[in-house]
Amino acid sequence: MNVILVYSDKNRRDNFSCYGPTRVRTPRLDRFARESCVFENAYLGSFPTVPNRLDMMSGRFSFAEYEWCPLPDQTVTLQQILTASGFTTQMIVDNPHLLEDGFNYGRGFLGFEWIRGQEGDHWKTAPRQVKLPGNPKKNRSFYTAFTAYMRNTSWWRCEEDHFAPRTILAACDWLNQNASEGPFFLYLDLFDPHEPWDAPEHYLRLYEEPGYHGEEAIFPHYDFWRDFLTFDELNHIRNLYRAEVSMVDHWFGVLLDKVAELGLEEDTAVIFVSDHGHLFGEHGIAGMSLIEQTEEGDWYEAVPMYSELRRIPLMIRLPGQKAGRRIKGLVQTPDLMPTILELAGVVTSEGLSGREAIQALQCGVFTTRHWRFEPASLHGRSLVPLLTGQAERVRDIAVCSNTIIRHSPIIAKCAVVIEDGWALHYAGSYDRPACGGTMYVNKIIDPAGARISTAPELYHLAEDPGEMHDCIDENVPLAREIHARYVAFLEEIGTPAEHLAGRRDLGLVE
Repeated sequence: MNVILVYSDKNRRDNFSCYGPTRVRTPRLDRFARESCVFENAYLGSFPTVPNRLDMMSGRFSFAEYEWCPLPDQTVTLQQILTASGFTTQMIVDNPHLLEDGFNYGRGFLGFEWIRGQEGDHWKTAPRQVKLPGNPKKNRSFYTAFTAYMRNTSWWRCEEDHFAPRTILAACDWLNQNASEGPFFLYLDLFDPHEPWDAPEHYLRLYEEPGYHGEEAIFPHYDFWRDFLTFDELNHIRNLYRAEVSMVDHWFGVLLDKVAELGLEEDTAVIFVSDHGHLFGEHGIAGMSLIEQTEEGDWYEAVPMYSELRRIPLMIRLPGQKAGRRIKGLVQTPDLMPTILELAGVVTSEGLSGREAIQALQCGVFTTRHWRFEPASLHGRSLVPLLTGQAERVRDIAVCSNTIIRHSPIIAKCAVVIEDGWALHYAGSYDRPACGGTMYVNKIIDPAGARISTAPELYHLAEDPGEMHDCIDENVPLAREIHARYVAFLEEIGTPAEHLAGRRDLGLVE
């Protein structure tokens, strides 16, 4: 079976009508959902962008082992296994973080294509002078990444010049040339609808109120929104974002049309997923963290792993599927790797299958590196039993987390969700502040500087889906039980002792 995996960065779950009423218009993805298995309780594992991709490629919760980092040399990846097993593997991305600065997330693919210029990609050096929309009081990275972005996109003349269209058109061209050459794995990573938000005007007209005269914040700060935006400006950036979502929807439909045109629907699984969401005023925040940019460096603070961030859309259309199904079981990003391996027929839930696959996986040589795939090392669980109706659940706890490596509670925030609908927010308890790591080399160390409480909180999601009313004081025994299950989870996945030490104490004083 062929597999096409499409990531859409920062695409919130509530953008899609299959998850409930929404203002966002996504007709092609709505139709796709009606033909797919829709996962109602899909959660990210590691946060944000790069750690989440490492989860998907490795089948492991990377937050317990790594930070935002290049693809580790020792990691055996999904694409590596599929390539060694005879699949034609291709990565086409406009997400710059997977390949810039030697991050090397293309390792293991037979081929990869980087659609250049997104966000702060160091691509174009001309024109030297560019006009920046808005002002630095509304937009972040105003004289760095934002300037690079405007330079990179100064040549655009039509919709097909935008990133999502360029990435999808490159994928369609690849399918034209490769679809008939045997089984394939095609991985597409669209940075849209991640900011900067500048979809063609006809998408914005689907949402924008006439007469808007506020600032044009297409790359807005991550902060408490009332500190830098008016209400009209907040509504405007949400509409800018919605326009990007609708653009992604249209071009995802172009990809589906190509799959149908080439007669691939009967032997190709198509997966649509996102990595995390974005806050548009919920809990008073605009963004997905707090970032203060100063001459002395950036101040970074993680925000709690609220539902709007941690819940993700996940839809899987199986070959020949004409009618959709709803799947309620908890699933997470690391589950994608074993799921794709099983859909591709390389491994099953019981282990390896096929003589050639066994030889390739057990004693494979990939380029000049010897490696061995150990299915038992995976944290992810194959979702195939859920897809086929053989099981109703594969896990009873979901852990969504920033990195817990060498960090204080100002960074290491997570959410633990259990099957019966409770969510524990937890930032760890440390004897002393830890120093920043490779991503966070700025002033993040002292928890006393936190602008958001790092104390544990508990929410009953059935009664309080917006997580507005912390009820931990009335439910301390339950909070301790969930925390104990969290620690047991960290032990089960082999969290190194030095990283586990700051997670053993719930930090409640009774």
